[in-house]
Amino acid sequence: MTTSLTVVHVTESFASGTAAAIRDFARNYPSAEHHLVYARRPEAAVGAAEFSGFAASTELPGGHGARLRFIRRYLKGLNGPVVVHAHSSKGGVYARLAVRRSARRPVVYSPHCYSFERRDVGPAVRAVFRAAEWLLAFNTSAFGACSPREARLSRWPLAGPRIVTVPNVAGPCTIPAVNGPTPGDGLRVVGNGRLGAQKDPAFFADAIACARRTHPDLQAVWIGDGDPEYARYLEDRRIEVTGWLARAEALAELARGDVYLHTALWEGLPISILEADAAGLPVVARTRPYLTGQRLPLTFAEPAEFADVLTALRTASDRAAVREATRVALADNCDGSQQVALKELYGPYAGVR
Repeated sequence: MTTSLTVVHVTESFASGTAAAIRDFARNYPSAEHHLVYARRPEAAVGAAEFSGFAASTELPGGHGARLRFIRRYLKGLNGPVVVHAHSSKGGVYARLAVRRSARRPVVYSPHCYSFERRDVGPAVRAVFRAAEWLLAFNTSAFGACSPREARLSRWPLAGPRIVTVPNVAGPCTIPAVNGPTPGDGLRVVGNGRLGAQKDPAFFADAIACARRTHPDLQAVWIGDGDPEYARYLEDRRIEVTGWLARAEALAELARGDVYLHTALWEGLPISILEADAAGLPVVARTRPYLTGQRLPLTFAEPAEFADVLTALRTASDRAAVREATRVALADNCDGSQQVALKELYGPYAGVR
């Protein structure tokens, strides 16, 4: 007899892109019952509506040992086929140390950007992260990678779990933009994310400063918050910092922009790029490995090059052409593609006792 599948999503930080990806997985695989076991980021705004897609949501206790014991107890309380789906580096460590993979309790892992991709730590630390991921791969039933590149990074020697590329999507509550600047105002450039080394807001600020030499009316806003030093760096260069906003508010602020600029040093496949595309903004991105194979129409490597990019976006027709090219490049990052991938990822475990 086939029994309904339960998917228990385990994440150390239910915030930002990881939270959006987990919600999309639950939404796009409705044939399973989805549970969320999570820790929240104190500075990130997460409203009650963000938990609405889950049959149960339970916050992890403090302390590493307590979290491992909690996950074990939680899983023992569930009947029927259960997939443990770990998300991001710390969630991946907790889930794969807490439970041993088996036919009855397969362990799926979505890195949402591997920790060894970080560039705020040295090569020796990255090597330790890589070794840890390799060892944990032996206790992984399948990888749910967010891009073909992340799928390639998940091919660990000797460990042989299945690898399924589950494309990120923009989600259901993107607000369409009214494109084109207000008469008399300069273009409004939007950045997004936690103010920290990963998103590299200093690169964003430097690109804006360089562009203002030839585009003096340029406006800029960063949606998010984080390290106060980065916030000061942006504000000192006349860039508005909104602070943390609820998802709907952040999307509304994004929709007020004319151009989305993504400057992160390392990523998986950025959901913020998909949200900007869905909101109707032309996307400009820093040339980095995480965009390999994405074929975005406008990328650049150094802050000084951003002025020339903006010149290519001067008119409404220029921006419309870039929007269309971006949509073509990201066409596979849609609900339909994700639904097919999730059936491939979870399907083999449905009905297994």
